[in-house]
Amino acid sequence: MAAYGAASESSGGGSKVQREWWWLGGEHRLPVQQAQWTPYEPNVQFHLSASYDAMRMEDRHDGLLLDLGPFTDPPAPYQVWRGSPVEVTNTNEPESLQGKLVIAGYSKAFWEVPKDQLPPPARHGKVVAGFYQVRSDHVERLEVLQRYLSDPQNQPNPLMEPPRRRVVVLIEVERPDFMFSGVDRFRKKRVSAQPAAAAVENDSVPPGEAVFQWWWGDPNPGGVGHWKNYHPHVSARLEKLMAENNAFRQCQEAVPIDEVRYNLQRISREKPFDYSEEQSRGAVFREPWMPHSRVTVDFELFDEEARLTSNCFVQFQRGNPKRRRPVRRVRLGEVAGLSIKTGDPCSICFSDDGFAIGCEQKHVICKSCRWAALRAVVGDVTQTENLVCGCLAITWRAALQGLAKTADESLQELVAKPPENPQEKQEFEMELVQVRRQFLISERVLPQGIFQRKIEEWIELAHKRATEHLYHACSHPGCAMENWILRDDFDKEYRSRGMCHWTCKRGHRNSVLPSQPEINEMNRNLLSHPEHYTTRCGHDSMPLRRFRLCPDCVGEGLMTFAVHEDGCKQWPGSSGAHRHVFCFHCTRRWGVCSHGDSCRDPGIQQVRRVADGSGGEKIEVGFVDAQEYINWIRTGANCPPTWFRNQSQAVLGETRQGLLRLEDRKQLQRMMQEGTT
Repeated sequence: MAAYGAASESSGGGSKVQREWWWLGGEHRLPVQQAQWTPYEPNVQFHLSASYDAMRMEDRHDGLLLDLGPFTDPPAPYQVWRGSPVEVTNTNEPESLQGKLVIAGYSKAFWEVPKDQLPPPARHGKVVAGFYQVRSDHVERLEVLQRYLSDPQNQPNPLMEPPRRRVVVLIEVERPDFMFSGVDRFRKKRVSAQPAAAAVENDSVPPGEAVFQWWWGDPNPGGVGHWKNYHPHVSARLEKLMAENNAFRQCQEAVPIDEVRYNLQRISREKPFDYSEEQSRGAVFREPWMPHSRVTVDFELFDEEARLTSNCFVQFQRGNPKRRRPVRRVRLGEVAGLSIKTGDPCSICFSDDGFAIGCEQKHVICKSCRWAALRAVVGDVTQTENLVCGCLAITWRAALQGLAKTADESLQELVAKPPENPQEKQEFEMELVQVRRQFLISERVLPQGIFQRKIEEWIELAHKRATEHLYHACSHPGCAMENWILRDDFDKEYRSRGMCHWTCKRGHRNSVLPSQPEINEMNRNLLSHPEHYTTRCGHDSMPLRRFRLCPDCVGEGLMTFAVHEDGCKQWPGSSGAHRHVFCFHCTRRWGVCSHGDSCRDPGIQQVRRVADGSGGEKIEVGFVDAQEYINWIRTGANCPPTWFRNQSQAVLGETRQGLLRLEDRKQLQRMMQEGTT
């Protein structure tokens, strides 16, 4: 199996870890057929691995890994996430699934199938579980599905159709260092080619008498599009470089088209656009250079005249030559039929004359880029800075509204009178398709003021999102933000009285409880040290654990992590240190248990969210048999369940350990040996 770009890292000890990413196709049913697995494209694998490195550096275990759209052509409408296992508690699901763990709604077993059901590299590597692919517009639908599966109130499934998602696995294969080093050491040495003749000496299109055009549309062979002029100012600057820069003229050096993003390189038959040697010498690009990205003068989008006159060029992203498109230099007479306006060029595409954006840098934008930029703005409420040209922010309301107004006017003008030029008509029709698709417009007549309305909606949503962290949201679907309660108000009116429930302005009952990740972290801490830290505590001479949860705080919807330092079984030992007092051995309230009682240790505490019978939720405490749990850590036999107070409901031991990522018994043994001192 070939290595995928930069999908490898050093693991120490003279070896490297090679990563490969695969997605599961076809129907998701066990057992899995090995032929169902498909690897991602190499450049996507590169970015998945880079994003996974970033996730690990940030100490994140779940969440969005990568949006595939920017790294696929055409943009793929999918995202790759990593999820934590969720226990299925909703009794509307089949009994075979209840109490089991799922990831993205699929059984955790899909990530744990035997190696003969996994991609071939898994035979020699390690599978990293939990990844999945989901359609970008189905992310919220998947969140609804996960809430339904773990809903302790057993509400019916609100989804008419399931979200579209697939299982993804990461396979890490450790290989010796020598397999990745000196890959050219056995290659036959190349004979140096004769230097190419200077193209300028017999160039039949002398500098100063031509304009530059770039390919608008799909830049790959057979792609749909057309040639489009750079703005006259850009062409004039490139022509000046052609006259003055000998290395650029002789295809030896790329020159900047603008100050930030793009370069231009002239190519010849002897010197194609090829960065494979630079990459082999250690150059690092944002995307790995691939052989199919090579461009020669025989590239089918170049015409014969451009080849004969040595007027073939390539525009590419600085630091990322894989993102390239063909450019040609043609005589002025050849493009005389195109309207080349005066004024400054568009700051984004450098082609058409632009209209003022209104920023301090006096950037301008053409009508096509204005439509595309506004569609990008209203499509993401999380991005409120570096908008349009990079200078605007949500605070520049007048500028955004002005751009939206002129965008609507130019759009309606062309709807009334479409362009006659075939290329301009093609651009406009494609823009209409994008507008209808993004704004979900089904009417035959395009609504008036569509961009202005979308900008106003975007500003309102962005402002709400910026302040939503100050509120406790109502859990009832569709309940508006004006019905929520400020966190400060909740603490004053409810939390101070030991209450964890509140009612919104529309009468919906809500619970303010620890999140599932917080509950998982607490349960993980308690299970990591099942041993007693002392066999004879002060005064009572009883064995005690180091950590407990305050049981009365749990009744108030809080998780207070109590640590026993020394002394007797009463916690806390001094009055006033905490508003509740309990026995650290049996966890009963102090007074129900006292120094004279020979009480029983119920085991290791665990906590979960359950329905409270009144339309809300509460958290309750259960226990794991400590001796059986320690025996499982040592032998692997019969992992004990978590029993709750009514003794009728239990969480299976294997399910609990998988949910908490505590399946590594050797690590648990080390933690027990290290203790808590």
